[in-house]
Order: sequence, then structure tokens, then C-alpha cells
Amino acid sequence: MPDFKLTLAIGCFTSVLAACGSTDAPPGNGAAGAEHGGASAGAAGRAGALGGASGSVNSAAGASAGGTGGATGGASSGGTGGAAPTVICAPPDDVFSPIAMLSQTGCVDATDPKKPSASAQTYEVNSPLWSDTADKTRAFVLPAGGKIHVRDCSADPSACPNGTQDDGRWEFPVGSVMYKTFAFDGKLVETRLLMHLDATNWVGYSYMWNEAQTDATVADSAGADTMFNTGTRTVPWHYPSQMDCLNCHNNAGGSTLGPETAQMNRVVGDMNQIDKLAAAQVFDTAPTQPYKAALVTPYTSQAGSPTATATVEQKARSYLHANCGFCHRPGGNYANFDFRYDTAFKDMNLCNADAKKGAIANAPGKTKILVPGSPTDSVMWLRMNEPDPLKGRMPRVASFVVDKDGTGVVGDWITSLTACP
Repeated sequence: MPDFKLTLAIGCFTSVLAACGSTDAPPGNGAAGAEHGGASAGAAGRAGALGGASGSVNSAAGASAGGTGGATGGASSGGTGGAAPTVICAPPDDVFSPIAMLSQTGCVDATDPKKPSASAQTYEVNSPLWSDTADKTRAFVLPAGGKIHVRDCSADPSACPNGTQDDGRWEFPVGSVMYKTFAFDGKLVETRLLMHLDATNWVGYSYMWNEAQTDATVADSAGADTMFNTGTRTVPWHYPSQMDCLNCHNNAGGSTLGPETAQMNRVVGDMNQIDKLAAAQVFDTAPTQPYKAALVTPYTSQAGSPTATATVEQKARSYLHANCGFCHRPGGNYANFDFRYDTAFKDMNLCNADAKKGAIANAPGKTKILVPGSPTDSVMWLRMNEPDPLKGRMPRVASFVVDKDGTGVVGDWITSLTACP
């Protein structure tokens, strides 16, 4: 794939219909197919069940909104006495046949599809995922009666088999839809809908915005490329395929990735957004106050920039947690080291540890993941600075543009280290 393409596959949505084609993905099997990129057999083996699961979700949503008058279908059926059908934002009845136009999904404002629907809850995160300079907005829609469950490792240790680092993770009910837009120069290029099919499976669709900004069309399951005119410049853009994202949106890392208490503990407007969501009664049990400490925003060019008291380590660890910790963690697709924010440095398995993939193409002889005091000898930093995925870039998918601010804070942290613990 050409180096100049911008891609957002790290933010792309998990597809249970096919597996990633990465040759570096760990071996998979039927039971773990949804989690690992090499498990196409596992994903395919469940494909038949998924259509039924999504149909059930949609029919239930339609019934809750349809009322009387002969409502018979799923989300697009219902109403009274021949009234226009109510369209519910929910997984499609047939996951292989997504709704063609974004304006018809029920997930956006019917009068202005550039905005999420009135039933959506918008939110922000403290440590955003790097998406090649794109501006993003986020929201979620819960099914009728659905509630978010927040993991509490103290109250229920069994909910945190991989340690208390997973305390405060948010789990969305079946039928939930996560909404995210990507824009340049104030012009939308893509909207993605990540939909929760059943207890373990999600499916996602990318919608491609037209230049007039009147609507967006669902992308082919194999993805698509375009040169998008923002009115100011032309942006080369890649709409990810449904096969791109199993490695990122895995169960161990949290399929929705962003929403967790440390990310969501943030004042938006004049109110903490967790307080706002609690008032909207979206939780089965609201997070315990005081809330888990907020992740710092890694660098000052981002909204909600870090305070003067944030340390070099806090900024770097926050960045690695948000951008790498969903795969590089216990139970994740690449579990040889742990980038979760609350993992002690001595337990991260980074310092002077051998990189399992070895040296990268442009840095022969560099084989240690992290060398204290020397970013240029540290494979993790070198991979972040390599723009070409075919030459060892990390993330391997999701980005073709090096995040100079991100590599800066990570490099500063490595430089500050004097020895391994």
C-alpha cells in the first residue's frame, strides 16, 4: 500500500465476518477467531449465527419502538396506522447486507446526517487514538433498556482476570452502536458504525461521505481508496476493509477501545461527562466516586492538553495505553509485553527485552524493545518512526503518518530512564 495513504484501520471496526490478513498475527482457532487476526476459520465458523443474532437485536429494537398498528419487522418496521416507519439505530437484520446510506441507518439526524441521532450520547476521551491528523467526533447509542456495565475489580475480582489494570472498563450491552466521524478542514470524509451483535461479537461499517456533504455511502467490505476534496486540499484516504481490525478491536482489549473511566473522567462544557452520563441513567451501576484518575492528554497540541504537573512518564504511558495497550497486554493479540497505563514499569517486560520480531528494515542490529536512555536503540520507538508498514511500522495498520508529537513524548520518556528496574 503506498506510503502516502492515510488510513484509520486502528479505529476501524471489528468484523466477525472475516479475519485480518496480517502475516504477523498470532495463530488462531475456532474458539478464539474473533480475537486473533489469524483465525479466519473461527470467524467464518460463526458467520451463520451472526445473522440470526443481529436479526434478533433489530427485531427487539423495532418492537420497542413500533407501538401498535401491525408492526411486524425489525428496526425499520412499526408505527401506527400507516405512519412512516421508525428507524432504530441497531445492527442490520443481515450483517452481510448493511444499510446502503448513512442517512437511512437511524444513527444520524434525519434532517442533518452530519450529526448523530437525538438518541446518541456524545463523548470525548482524555488520550485520543492517533488517526493521521484527522479530527474526530464520538458518540454511542444504547438499545432500549440497555445499560453500560463498568468493571469494578474490588467488588468483583472475577471481572478482572488480567489484573486491576482493567478496573473501570466500560462494557456495552448487545445492540449498542458506537459512532465516530473523521474529518479534515471541517469536512467529513468518513463515519463508522461499530455494532454489538451478541455477547462476544461486533461488526462495523465504514460510510464514505460525498463531497457535497449530503450523505455517506457504505463502503465495500473489502475497503476502498479515494482522493477526497476538502475544499482546501485533496486528502488521499483509505476506507478500511472489514478484515482490517480484528487485531485491534479484540475482546481482551475492549472492543470499543476508548470508553473507560480513566478516559471518560473529563469535564466537557461545565460538567464532568461521567456525571452527565450517570444523570442520563446509562449505567447499570454508575462508577464509584471519586472516579478513577483521568489519563493525561499526552501533548499540548491536543484538546485538553496535559497540566503542568504531568510527568514525562505519565504523558508517554498515557499515549501507549491509548494507542498500543489494546493489543500489547495480557490476553491481547501481542501479549509479550504490557502497555496498560497502570502496569508497573518493572512488569511491562520492555526494558532490555528482546523484540520477538527482531530488528526492523531500517535499523539493523537494533533488537531490544526499550534501551534506557536511548530511543534510537529502542525498537518500540524506531517502529513508531517508520512510516511504511511493510518495513516494520507500528501500528502496522491504522496509520501511514508518523505522529511526531507522540514519538516525542515516548522518546522523552525513554531518554529519562537510566536503568532497568
